[in-house]
Amino acid sequence: MLTYGELKQGAYYLIQTDAESDIELVTVLMGTRETVLLRSYLPSTEDFFRFGAEAIYKLIEELDAETAGKFESLYGQADPEAEEELFEYEDDEE
Repeated sequence: MLTYGELKQGAYYLIQTDAESDIELVTVLMGTRETVLLRSYLPSTEDFFRFGAEAIYKLIEELDAETAGKFESLYGQADPEAEEELFEYEDDEE
């Protein structure tokens, strides 16, 4: 059985985390010695850690480059935080 630690960075995967779960589209953002940081898409973007040795219930498929490109073009880009503008509010001194 495939584990989260075996997933490649930069690739997109369709997975199920258990028999009752919905299909998720995930990508690996980074890995540590013991964990993997994943990003899940749809219905909203969520980042979460999994133990690298933890088994994936079901790997449905790894998206090929063409399909991954179509996904990215549908959503503008795969990283919605990159579009956000960060700004600070300044308190008015009275």
